[in-house]
Amino acid sequence: MKQSFYPKLAWTGIRKNKRLYTPYILTCIGMVIMFYIMSFLSTSDVLQSMPGGDTMQAMLDLGCGVIGFFALIFLFYTNSFLIRRRKKEIGLYNILGMGKWNLAGVLFWETVMIAGISLASGLLFGIVFSKIAELGMVNILGSQVTFTLSLEPKAIVQVLALFAVIFTLILLNN
Repeated sequence: MKQSFYPKLAWTGIRKNKRLYTPYILTCIGMVIMFYIMSFLSTSDVLQSMPGGDTMQAMLDLGCGVIGFFALIFLFYTNSFLIRRRKKEIGLYNILGMGKWNLAGVLFWETVMIAGISLASGLLFGIVFSKIAELGMVNILGSQVTFTLSLEPKAIVQVLALFAVIFTLILLNN
C-alpha cells in the first residue's frame, strides 16, 4: 500500500468518529493546558522574586509531577475507551485484508494527528491562560506584577517531552 494511504485513512477515521474523538482530544488539550500552566508557574521569574515565591514554586513543581502522573493515567483510560468503541471498525479493516502492520500504520498516524492537534492547541491556550494564573498567584502572594505576556521555553520543553512519552506509550499500547 502507498504510504500516503495511512494518513488519509487515519484522518477519515478521526473525522467519521468525531463523536468519540472530540472528548478524547478535548481531554488531551485540557491536560496539556494544566501541565503547561503548572510548569510555567513553577519556573516563573516573577514568582521567584516575591517573598514566599520560592516555597510556592517548590509546591508547584511537586504539582507538575502529580499532574503528569494523572495525565498519563487519564489519557490511557480515555484512549482505551476510544479503542474499545472502535474494535468493530478495526476488525473490519482486518477482514478486508489489512495486516497488523497496516493497522499499526493507521493507528500511528491517528496518534500523531491527535498529538499534534492536542499539543498545538493546548500550548496555545496554556500560554494565554498562564498569564491569568500568574496574576492570580501574585494576588495570592500580595505583590505587584507587570501585564506582559511571557513565554517560558523550559515549560514548553517539559510539556513536549512529557506528552511525547505519553503519546508514545499510548501508541505502543494500541
